[in-house]
Amino acid sequence: MAIRVEWIAIAMIIIMLSVSFLFEAKHRQAKNSTFKKEFEVYNSVTIEVDQSGIKNKLFSEYGMKESGILTLTTMTYIGNSVEKLQSDKGRFIDNKIYLDYNVTALQNNGYYYTSDHAIYDQLTQVLYLTSPFVGYVNNSIIKGTNLEYAREEKVVKAKRVNATFYPQK
Repeated sequence: MAIRVEWIAIAMIIIMLSVSFLFEAKHRQAKNSTFKKEFEVYNSVTIEVDQSGIKNKLFSEYGMKESGILTLTTMTYIGNSVEKLQSDKGRFIDNKIYLDYNVTALQNNGYYYTSDHAIYDQLTQVLYLTSPFVGYVNNSIIKGTNLEYAREEKVVKAKRVNATFYPQK
């Protein structure tokens, strides 16, 4: 008794149909992965004002805002709480400024710090240097790994400090 080819073909069709009904086919739409620029500027000056006057100024060679994050290159930030913040790259996320590469922070009292990475919180007015830094206080030089400067309290905290102080005459 031989199995006929028709019976094998019918059995294969039934198996294929039953297996195909086991899997639910969903039509997935491809996610739109294109980025959406909110704006893009070149050689810009941005000034923030309120009722009392100018709060801060921002200079940059190039800036792009995407998904609520403003990214700038060769930027300088001048505000009431900080005399000047400069860096090669900066990002504004919420009320924080993330600075990267050749960061220079100049305080109102003339002290300034250089580092590669920093974070400035505009609400609390605290500057965090998150990489090794060099600080210049009058003629003195201060080196360390991390620094936190709270403007309101006028307190500077640093780690692994190596300082050379020269008294003023």
